[in-house]
Amino acid sequence: MIKTIIFDMDGTLLDSETLSRIATDYGFQQIFGRKLSDEEHARLIGRPVQILMKEYYDKEGETAYLKGREFFKKNLNSISPFEGIRDILDYLKSKKMVMAVVTSSHRDSAFSLLTMTGLIDYFNLVVGQEDTQYHKPDPDPLLYCMEKLGAEKGSTVYVGDQPYDIMASRAAGIRSIGATWGTGDKKTLMEHMPDHVCGTAQEFIYLIRKI
Repeated sequence: MIKTIIFDMDGTLLDSETLSRIATDYGFQQIFGRKLSDEEHARLIGRPVQILMKEYYDKEGETAYLKGREFFKKNLNSISPFEGIRDILDYLKSKKMVMAVVTSSHRDSAFSLLTMTGLIDYFNLVVGQEDTQYHKPDPDPLLYCMEKLGAEKGSTVYVGDQPYDIMASRAAGIRSIGATWGTGDKKTLMEHMPDHVCGTAQEFIYLIRKI
């Protein structure tokens, strides 16, 4: 029986990936004089962008990230929850589920976004980039979250839209739900063998009733 549900944030709870891409392009344009290609953007999904930008583009990449983050913060009001997210959270709350967020975003950004969109009060804990040394697909963020909540592996599930979410769940020894109501691609997620995949809020609620 599921007692604890942990959610990824960007692309799962919130439609924030579009702004993230625009902001990253803005910062990259300021430093390198061009936008990133589709392939370059794809490499930045699922892990902390600041770390990846530094890995791929050295110190200038990190500077580009920071400029993009400033742009992102100034345009937060363009972000909203995906359709059906409130229905999911209201249902889980009615069943007295423990809910948390584990995100590769900075903790302050996560709190700002969840507060601005009216979702923050649903969650018992928000784990951000700064809370662990290692990040998805490493299991550390999920294990840290479960330790803080006192959650057991057998009754915990992680919900995310990217392969790294599925990989982190498996490494942490918990079940995974691939979310395709947002930016998640079902075919891509299925290649990483999630325990379940849901494309709508209704599918998700039906699944939780069964598992």
